[in-house]
Amino acid sequence: MIADKRAEHKADTREKLILVAIKMFAEQGFSGVSMRNINSAAGTRNSSAVHYHFGSKMGIIEAVMEKLNAQLRPIFDQVTDSLDERAAAGKLTAEDIAMAIQLPFWVLNCTPEYGRYAVKLSARLMLEADAELKVLYNRYLHEPVGRIMSLMSQLQPEKNPHHLRFQIVHCFMSTISGMSTIDLMDNTPLGDVRFEQDVEMMMVYVFHVARGLGCENPDYGSFDMVFWSQFSHYIQMAPETATEPDPALTVAPIP
Repeated sequence: MIADKRAEHKADTREKLILVAIKMFAEQGFSGVSMRNINSAAGTRNSSAVHYHFGSKMGIIEAVMEKLNAQLRPIFDQVTDSLDERAAAGKLTAEDIAMAIQLPFWVLNCTPEYGRYAVKLSARLMLEADAELKVLYNRYLHEPVGRIMSLMSQLQPEKNPHHLRFQIVHCFMSTISGMSTIDLMDNTPLGDVRFEQDVEMMMVYVFHVARGLGCENPDYGSFDMVFWSQFSHYIQMAPETATEPDPALTVAPIP
């Protein structure tokens, strides 16, 4: 009985530390939060609780990702399994793909207590993470993104593969970053752009994304290059080259 209570208390403490870490990393970033900060915010009596349960700061970040993956992955698998059947029946659409990308993160976003923080943390991982954290993030998303890529390749077999990879990854990135900033939609340069019903917002976004994914090949002939040539000095600009990542930390690309 005593041993059971101790094990339950240990599990409760570990879960509390993970939830606190999700919120703190989401709000303050990874470099701005220390193991001591997490201990203090969690109110643990043991000042070394994070070290005891996770070993290191990277250890608790991995535990956070495991928790999020445990929620996201079953939904991705359920949706993509259903879309495999839909593709086999010749009924797959670009709208299906766009919804498959958005739905798991929407479920995460709606999870009580920590959901919105979890999506914001995911956005920070994309935008702020160093090479080691990017490898961790890619490890969990590599297979789900690969399955989405495979489905879209079946739907658009003639599409330039590099264009498709870019669009799929960009869809994931824009979905996560956009969802993490929903709270800002009440005051934008175009005013309040929120929807009364979340489902309407989801469908507007799905159809917006699907129109790009569903384009087999871009019609460059419809683009007025003569007009835009007056801005060629802007178009030809290139951003500063980022530092090359460590090859040892690179995850294999999606074929």
